[in-house]
Amino acid sequence: MRCGRVVLGMIVVLVVCLGGSGPRGSGISPATGAAGWVLPTEPVTINEWDGGDGTKSALLRELIAQYEQMHPNVTVKFETDVKSLKVAAAIAAGTAPEIFEASDANLQKYIVAKVVEPLPPAAWGQTSVDGVVALYLPHVLDALISGHSLYAVPDQLNAHSLYINNRLFRAAGLDPVTDAPKTWDDVARLNTVLTKKQGDRVVQKGFEMRYVCDDGHWQAHIFHILVYQAGGEVIKDGKPAFNGEAGLRALATWKSLVVAPSVTNNTCSSPYQDFAVEQDAMTFAGPHVGKIVERINPAMQGNYTVAPLPQLRPDHPATLIYSFNWTVNTRASAAQKRVAWDLIHFLSSKPEVWWQRIQFLQGTKDWLGMPVARNTPFMSAFTHDMSVGRPLGRTTYYADLQTIIARMVDRVVLKNVDPKSALAEAEQEFTRASSP
Repeated sequence: MRCGRVVLGMIVVLVVCLGGSGPRGSGISPATGAAGWVLPTEPVTINEWDGGDGTKSALLRELIAQYEQMHPNVTVKFETDVKSLKVAAAIAAGTAPEIFEASDANLQKYIVAKVVEPLPPAAWGQTSVDGVVALYLPHVLDALISGHSLYAVPDQLNAHSLYINNRLFRAAGLDPVTDAPKTWDDVARLNTVLTKKQGDRVVQKGFEMRYVCDDGHWQAHIFHILVYQAGGEVIKDGKPAFNGEAGLRALATWKSLVVAPSVTNNTCSSPYQDFAVEQDAMTFAGPHVGKIVERINPAMQGNYTVAPLPQLRPDHPATLIYSFNWTVNTRASAAQKRVAWDLIHFLSSKPEVWWQRIQFLQGTKDWLGMPVARNTPFMSAFTHDMSVGRPLGRTTYYADLQTIIARMVDRVVLKNVDPKSALAEAEQEFTRASSP
């Protein structure tokens, strides 16, 4: 049985068990939060689960402590490094915390199962969802909206850009700015210049896709990007739409970029290792990855350039935008919901802190006008890629989708299976997996 179906089934069981039960503890005393948002004055305890790493968690603990100082009646119990399967199991058991992080890929099944609370615009000082959406860059919240409701805001928003190793480019007689590839054909040509061997052993590569992580999310991400760039869709109206010309072009492009996938030090927990240790001259990554690379290899500080992600059709640029998001549990009491949304508003209102400390972008418009944004290297590349980003295919069976895509990509790219038959087989697999 597939993981996506298990998780969805657990959530459906929870919804049935909840029936028509209302929220617990609805008494609220007057106090004022953001823009007139009324907060309780009696003691309120909320729990927050986050899936982040130690760096992110340290920042969250500091911000939560600030919030508790501002609101002495509030206690926030924080837990980090919580995996998505633990969240799903807790939701099914009715023990999930008041605030939990959900990726945009998982959020859809939570919305359908009605286990996440719609965001109240008043907590953001707005009178409508449109007012909240207007605070963000265009389309960055698209994956978090269903119907007329917004269900979350991002703590981390990513669109992949192209990272270039300055030293390796210059050693090959290339300029990392003027010779930055604009298309995937350019990347393929640069591979011939930047790849080096010692005997039969590859010791340096120009560019290589990533194949780490058992869940297949790297392959699924890149396949989405290439299909979008080819003018296609991965999912349409909940059904597979990738078995066509755009899917074939995506796989052909991918194959043209293969150098030596088995020559890698990347792992699921350290997926940027090859770029950090200067084995790969180029890689794709989000805005936060510069800090990660510098921690792995301090010699990389000042030794990379970031350019917009290469395209299949430069006149129709597209990429993938994805996010990890703060959500509020529908089972929370009315008082807990009010505090939870106010805390989320507080956490999301400090974009300059998130960038300066851990290079997380959250997609708010006002961030771009701040001095720290204007003075940040490569911000134009990051914002460009966000501006042309599109969300992951919308389905409540995304866990199934990404593993099916990964198997398909691996068969075609690594085992030389016919792309047409692989696409058709993947389409059939997902149709079966997503059938009631």
